[in-house]
Amino acid sequence: MSEQPGSIVEAFGALLPDLAPDEVPMFLAILERIAGSRYRGWAQEAADDIERAGLLACAEREDEIAVFIESLEADAAARAADLRGRFPDLQERYDAVMSGLDRTEQLRVQAEGELGGADYMRQFAAATEGAVAARFESLACCEEANSKFLSALIAS
Repeated sequence: MSEQPGSIVEAFGALLPDLAPDEVPMFLAILERIAGSRYRGWAQEAADDIERAGLLACAEREDEIAVFIESLEADAAARAADLRGRFPDLQERYDAVMSGLDRTEQLRVQAEGELGGADYMRQFAAATEGAVAARFESLACCEEANSKFLSALIAS
């Protein structure tokens, strides 16, 4: 990548035209796993137990989203492996977004990314029905909860 993207949505949104519509949810599940790992890293460096617990709760919500999306796939492992093979630099793209930013700036970028994730969950909800749509809507709320937590950390 020649230029550092300014946001998570920008970094990964550029790849969406290369995906079939039915691949987008699993692609986002992979990104949720990457974000969960980042939250765990921040938790290890947390200033106190309250912050650590909040960051770990954010990581758990990211995992919850990924698990649900994976549950909708007939062979989630194969789909994820295919996507990772086609897009082997997903972790590097995420790291590039955060590169050179201090912790507060990283939290801000992640908070904005969570709102982008909430938008996608709502798009998935609109494209489905019944319990699946309701679950995607609840997962949008998980994304928003993560964004709110990060915004509160930034403000403190």
